[in-house]
Amino acid sequence: MRKTLRLILAFILLSKTATFAQNALKVGQIVPNITLLSTNGSMYDFNSQKNAKGFIVIFMTPTCDHCIAYEPRIMALDKKYKAKGYPVVAIGPYGDNPIKYPLDAMPEMKKLAVNKGFTFPYLSDTNFKYTFMLGITQTPTAAILQKTPKGLLIKYIGRIDDENNPKLTPKNKLVEQQVNKLL
Repeated sequence: MRKTLRLILAFILLSKTATFAQNALKVGQIVPNITLLSTNGSMYDFNSQKNAKGFIVIFMTPTCDHCIAYEPRIMALDKKYKAKGYPVVAIGPYGDNPIKYPLDAMPEMKKLAVNKGFTFPYLSDTNFKYTFMLGITQTPTAAILQKTPKGLLIKYIGRIDDENNPKLTPKNKLVEQQVNKLL
């Protein structure tokens, strides 16, 4: 009986995951304007960023070991590309729900941003809206969005680079390669 129940639950989970993946936007599609609460207490509106040609969006959480390992690389991306019109904007998928997600919601995001001296906005994705919209299933994941008259054009969704070990140099800097094509 337990085995049957596990199989049924596994099937339900897989079918929901497949549906989620099918409904997510893909590269080449348009994301409507994004406006989310920042760790500094203000609303961050992508369309209001007049000097931006686009954005390097990084989905990350305070407790993810890979996110923690990638923090220096994420800060380096912002330093390298902000002046070129592609600033980093981090999004915390767990939103502002410290009761349900005590280690990854806004209070912990604020601590992380201050303690690490983030030079980029760190936004709270309420109800996983943009996390689901872009099909983000793990952190850290990058999305490169280019500003167009119709909205934010998805140019890339995927890994930041090909090296998870922070002590090793990546061979393929995937986000940098994609942004360089847009410059």
